[in-house]
Amino acid sequence: MFKIGLDLGYGNTKIVTEKGSKICFPSLAKIGEKIELDKMLSATGDYVVTINDQTWFVGEMAAKEHRLAIRAFDDTQRFTNPAFQAMLATALAVATEDEKNILLVTGLPLSSYSKSEKEFKNFLSNFTAKVELDGTVKHITVKQAHVFPQAAGIFLNPNCEKVKEEIKPGDLVTVIDIGYRTTDVATFKYTQLHEFEFVMENSFTLDIGMVSVFRDLANRIAEEIGTFDVSLEVAERTFLTGVRRVNGDEIGYGDINKQIAQKTIEAIADDYRQRGPGKESYSHVIMAGGGSIALKEQLTGVFPEAVFMEDAQFANAIGFLDVARKLDIVLFD
Repeated sequence: MFKIGLDLGYGNTKIVTEKGSKICFPSLAKIGEKIELDKMLSATGDYVVTINDQTWFVGEMAAKEHRLAIRAFDDTQRFTNPAFQAMLATALAVATEDEKNILLVTGLPLSSYSKSEKEFKNFLSNFTAKVELDGTVKHITVKQAHVFPQAAGIFLNPNCEKVKEEIKPGDLVTVIDIGYRTTDVATFKYTQLHEFEFVMENSFTLDIGMVSVFRDLANRIAEEIGTFDVSLEVAERTFLTGVRRVNGDEIGYGDINKQIAQKTIEAIADDYRQRGPGKESYSHVIMAGGGSIALKEQLTGVFPEAVFMEDAQFANAIGFLDVARKLDIVLFD
């Protein structure tokens, strides 16, 4: 079977495969029309796909029509949403060549893992789709699927091995995965038996992510220019570039960006102090997710001893792929 690690996040879909492919596109989908195929394509994240005879714009293509595009992540059982299924089918089709039978490892946010893990696994284990992409028809079949808590993929990432070597029995390890919309905090305990146990009572999902930064910045810009609303796209561009263009002139937003980023990180830190491991056991902290890259300066100030994952945006997907390769190993008790 062809092994795939998939992190289908609110902001972006990340895929890694056993052949070394790494793919990322915005987690957006919109029903389209086949007559429009290819006429607007320009980016690597542009996908026009026909899935079971229904045409969809996915990724950058859907973002171009953002007013009608769907993220489909609001429900606990998000996998029942046709837009979510379109993103999933697209991800698997883009990741595969001639392989029809797929071994898929993916994750769910901690907030929905305990409620939806079994249903999601059953859904994935029976997932099939006929996908037409770039003139080629692929018949996708997931033969075997495994679902883990989302941030657990990071802890299972081979890049965490150096951190694990420094952990002593009784220590805790907390993964803080900062995504587009949410932040997952997952805690593990290293036992006297030299095993890692998932500590559910110190693991949780926060409704805080990069979109929190963009939303606050959009409100700040709106106040300054005296308008009712500024789009998140404008705010994101302003945050990433550090400037806002007005009539050809550039207005610097570096200091404002830092203030807003600091506010978001303090909110994450407050919840970590209240709901995380506490001070009774030493806890190592691992930072991952796209937000850990964008907010690294502020995170370092609040979590000075934290270890930052390599290739942070793909950290979950890489960990899930490694699980796919070691399915005969017991991961957690």
